[in-house]
Amino acid sequence: MSGVNRPIFLLLFFAAATLAPAPWNRLHAQTPLPFDELGAGPRATAMGQAFTAVADDPSAAYYNPAGLVQIRSPFYLTLGYQYAKPRVWVEMEPVQLNFRTGDFNRNEDFSTNGFYLGYVCNFADVSFFKDSAVGSRFAVGLTFFMNIPALNQFWNPQWDTEPYVFRYNERWSLFSMALSVAFRCTDWLSIGAGILPRVDSLQTSTDSWIQIPADPNDSSVGFRMDLRQTTTVNVVPVCGLLVRPPKPSLRDRIAFGFSYRGEISVYYGTGMQSTKGVWVGDPDNPIMFFDDPGGKVIDHVGFTPEQFTFALSGTPLPGLILAFDLTWKRYSAFTFFWDLPPDPPFSDVWVPRLGIAYAFDPGLEAGFLKKICEVSVLSGYYWEPSPVRDMNGPMNILDADQHVVSAGFAVKYDADWTGYVKLETFFQAHLLETNHILNDRDPLYGPISVGGQVWAFGISLSVVY
Repeated sequence: MSGVNRPIFLLLFFAAATLAPAPWNRLHAQTPLPFDELGAGPRATAMGQAFTAVADDPSAAYYNPAGLVQIRSPFYLTLGYQYAKPRVWVEMEPVQLNFRTGDFNRNEDFSTNGFYLGYVCNFADVSFFKDSAVGSRFAVGLTFFMNIPALNQFWNPQWDTEPYVFRYNERWSLFSMALSVAFRCTDWLSIGAGILPRVDSLQTSTDSWIQIPADPNDSSVGFRMDLRQTTTVNVVPVCGLLVRPPKPSLRDRIAFGFSYRGEISVYYGTGMQSTKGVWVGDPDNPIMFFDDPGGKVIDHVGFTPEQFTFALSGTPLPGLILAFDLTWKRYSAFTFFWDLPPDPPFSDVWVPRLGIAYAFDPGLEAGFLKKICEVSVLSGYYWEPSPVRDMNGPMNILDADQHVVSAGFAVKYDADWTGYVKLETFFQAHLLETNHILNDRDPLYGPISVGGQVWAFGISLSVVY
């Protein structure tokens, strides 16, 4: 190679390939279903997602499809906006003689915001189905969140040794959706089922190579990649049931709920990959000094576990709803990038949730205020232990136990031109306990600590008639 020392160049080439994902790159993580972390609707989120046995608005399509038949309306439409701001910090102490240097203090500062849509139609209130013994027992529902496209971006780590915050960044996900149908079996039992569509982004690199010498005006320094990317859509199931005591005096006071949601794993950068290094000093006789035939690359960037929820709700006083959910999440099925199991494996977790809602008639008489027929205040709490219990090894997957508190407010307006209009808002705070990892089996990094908060809020308007 004229002007280029081949051994030195090869050494630099492999060093660059090895150090490309060095620790001074920003740490971002992904979760494929923002509903699981941030909530699937304003009312459910405000109640701490303790909604499986309540399920009385469009978000029932996700939490418990069986509850959709409770919504006695041919048209229930909700439009809203949601915003979340994680501030997750990571602090790392380098080990002695660690060849990877840089700033070991991190701050996960990113945001997720987008538009929410919910819809329910109960066929019992649609004239075409009213006289049908079977058709009148059905209801359909949809809950949907779409990220604002400008924020639909992310980075991902490339090595299992790199520090990786397991969740909280939702902005890479294009959309989240649950589409469900419910059937009222009896006055005290209903069942429901639906789908949670998932999107896999498949990327194939058909030809990657470096040209030496490079054009000095070429910012890519002679590096070329031929990338072909496609998208596939498939679905996982969601189902549930809602039971009320057969005794009429208890039917409107107590409800039992159960729901199941399937595992969602989303991929990015999946496909065949090859890398070539080519010397083209003589265009008629190029010399290939490096040729990696490559192989199939499978990069997980999102995982929402399979989960079962058992729930109870009660109305001890008029207008007051108390709810309790207990959810089991199967995190032990998690695999890391390249389909590797984490070392050590994740733990399955139980998540208890509490929610409360109180609705009352404010009794306003002045002008248009007398049309306000109901005001609701809501609150919730849940504790979610981290499935990453002890990551003191060569993998650096980071997470922390979290306490999540939430609150909400709603105003229901009796409109002349429709049934009613409802304005809802919520606030949610994830308070992460500091997780300090000794990391005594990691040859590259010393102790690591992770903690922080996630703040979220939303507002929506519903039209019902």
